[in-house]
Amino acid sequence: MVKIGADGLVGVELLIDTAHRVVPFYAITSAVPGAGRRMVEAVVGALPADWQLVVLLDWSGGFWEHMAREHPQIQVC
Repeated sequence: MVKIGADGLVGVELLIDTAHRVVPFYAITSAVPGAGRRMVEAVVGALPADWQLVVLLDWSGGFWEHMAREHPQIQVC
């Protein structure tokens, strides 16, 4: 389990649904400025073009809205 905001913690947890070609971001946290963006960009860059990225619960205070503007394949629900 990821404890959001924990000191020194940087990580992302993804759920990969191969049947539907969807990757939901389950959890992401970073105590290092800029690391969240780099994790998202790494996932976006590794994902095939016909797959979809989804954020089901957004508690970020604007991070995911910003990422979705930069990366249209991210859908914030």
